[in-house]
Amino acid sequence: MKARTAYASLLVVAAGLIVVACGKNPPPKEPPHTETVADAGADVEPEPPKPKSLYERLGKEEGIGQFVDTFLKNLAADNKFNKRLATVKGPKLEKLKKDLVDQICVETGGPEDGAECTYEGRFMKEALGPKGKLKEEEWNAMLLDLRTALEEHKIGDSEQQDLAAALLKFHDDAVASKPAGK
Repeated sequence: MKARTAYASLLVVAAGLIVVACGKNPPPKEPPHTETVADAGADVEPEPPKPKSLYERLGKEEGIGQFVDTFLKNLAADNKFNKRLATVKGPKLEKLKKDLVDQICVETGGPEDGAECTYEGRFMKEALGPKGKLKEEEWNAMLLDLRTALEEHKIGDSEQQDLAAALLKFHDDAVASKPAGK
């Protein structure tokens, strides 16, 4: 913009000098026109848009809350897992749901995207204790119930895989290791 202004000013000064030097009337005014350059800025490539976080791809807190609700219903109906949830009702169930939503929000990049989620629940190892750890088949049932919930809410395969990868780090804290030789 400054270059155009300077260029226009230079043209006005040059025209004035020509008029003074030649002593004639100035030539008739031409209608104003704007110059455009088709490739202006072609040297600078725009930055590609930042890829969406898993948190965003899961539908942010609202979307996460919806599939977590379905996930907990699936767990309660699953014979391999429902005994663990038999006493989790009312306020305990709401707290569990909130903790799961917050934990998934944090693990999938919510805070980096401006979400105000913070996980304030206990660590998996602490919550289950040494005697309360899951059996491998319970862990697998839980993942299948989660997958069913995600599919019900039309969450894509890549998001499902990314979420499973984010949650995989909790496996060793959640699942009892098998004794050697069995």
